[in-house]
Amino acid sequence: MSEITGIFHVLNGKLKHNIEFDDSFLRKPHYLYETFRTVNGIPLFIEDHLDRFEHTLRLSNIDIPYQKEEILMQVQMVIKENNLRTGNIKMVFLPGNNTGEFLFVIYITPHEYPTKEQYMVGVPVSLFNGTRDNPNVKLMDCALRSGAEQNKIEQNVYEALLVDKDGFITEGSRSNVFFIKNNRVITPPVECILPGITRKHVINLCKDLNISISEKKVHKNSIMTMDGAFISGTSRKVLPVNKVDKYSYPAINPITLSLQEGFDKKIK
Repeated sequence: MSEITGIFHVLNGKLKHNIEFDDSFLRKPHYLYETFRTVNGIPLFIEDHLDRFEHTLRLSNIDIPYQKEEILMQVQMVIKENNLRTGNIKMVFLPGNNTGEFLFVIYITPHEYPTKEQYMVGVPVSLFNGTRDNPNVKLMDCALRSGAEQNKIEQNVYEALLVDKDGFITEGSRSNVFFIKNNRVITPPVECILPGITRKHVINLCKDLNISISEKKVHKNSIMTMDGAFISGTSRKVLPVNKVDKYSYPAINPITLSLQEGFDKKIK
């Protein structure tokens, strides 16, 4: 799959035709990035994404020569010039060398949204040994991503759940994970994961809907004690899990259904 779609992108503040797009940054071991969804031409939860992008830069001790307002204008330029209604936009920042050169590119990236059937019956996931070096930073770890993608192919699953050296499940390779037990929602603590934007809104939804939620570690050996699970993310929204490795969950859970409906209302 190509990294870019549409007709135009923005490179270092300037509108460029996609025939000029240089994807060599994909072969770098690490780069800073942010991906968000556009619905009806509106960048969804853009304030949250720009705040997280700023947080990532700060944790990485990197300065970027654009204010959030300037970045938002560039995002809106990509949306307008491509007449984008629905899709995903990706921002990538790659620091330069001592000369001060850098790469900051905003472009439409192909997306794969779950089907209606998957939202109804759920998806299978597998456990994969691996963690991010700095989980609170939105940094592309090409080796980890490649290993997780290979695991998904070999296990024929939708997503891979990362497991740390102590056997605790942290997050999905492209998502956050939630478990349900005794009508309570459990999700791994923020210090060991990438704090997803959808995750943040799901947690707030739980509070609004009076659904008990706690942030605590979940060991891989305890998955058989759970009543259900779901993953969340920019492209996935709230997606039920029907199987973790060989252990199956009922896809239809009242809590998951309530959160799916609540999140869709929040989007609207």
